[in-house]
Amino acid sequence: MTQRSRDRGFTLLEVLLSVAIVASIMTLVWGSFALTARSKQYGEQLGDRYHQLRLAMNRMAREISMAYLSKNDQIGTNNPRTMFVGQRNGSVDDLMFSAFAHMALKADAKECDQSLIRYYAAPDPVDRGKTNLMRRETRRLGVERPGEEGPAYVMLEDIKELHFEYYDDIGEEWEEEWDTRSASKQPDKLPDQVRIVVTLNDERGEEVTVRTATRTHVRDPLWFTSSSE
Repeated sequence: MTQRSRDRGFTLLEVLLSVAIVASIMTLVWGSFALTARSKQYGEQLGDRYHQLRLAMNRMAREISMAYLSKNDQIGTNNPRTMFVGQRNGSVDDLMFSAFAHMALKADAKECDQSLIRYYAAPDPVDRGKTNLMRRETRRLGVERPGEEGPAYVMLEDIKELHFEYYDDIGEEWEEEWDTRSASKQPDKLPDQVRIVVTLNDERGEEVTVRTATRTHVRDPLWFTSSSE
């Protein structure tokens, strides 16, 4: 009788209890792994989002600082080759300017460092409820449709607001718009400083506003004349 008691197996209740304990441990372990995976994914998405934001802000600040104007143009023309035009356009402003910011990516390319750059808003092609910040670069000045020619790409995805503010060192005040093509605005003069304010949603859906500012290095228009002997 004693030998039979030692050789008998587990009862059904003991097996069910063991399975329940193992299942509970596996549930806890799986939950911990899932939480770690979600935290890792959220951290990567957040890092990618702010990395894209930093690149966009730094590039805009750098390119705006290289804006320039030139008086070497046909007098009285309605379409000047160089310009600086900032307009309020709803929640996302529109800015177009000539700059020494073009980078030739191919050897022996017939390109110079002058270009016409435009920042503007466009709906996302997949989710029309989102607004993307676009950058378009025209590598040749004096085109028929400034700001509409040249390659364009998404600079910053899913933004809520983008505003530029322009500091007038003569009037000592910030302006919401700037137009060097208009005689009633700021002809032949660049703003001393440009402030950039971007608002977007983070991965939690909360609004985040980021600001930066840059100076323009060549505020007075360039004018090259040839001296005759």
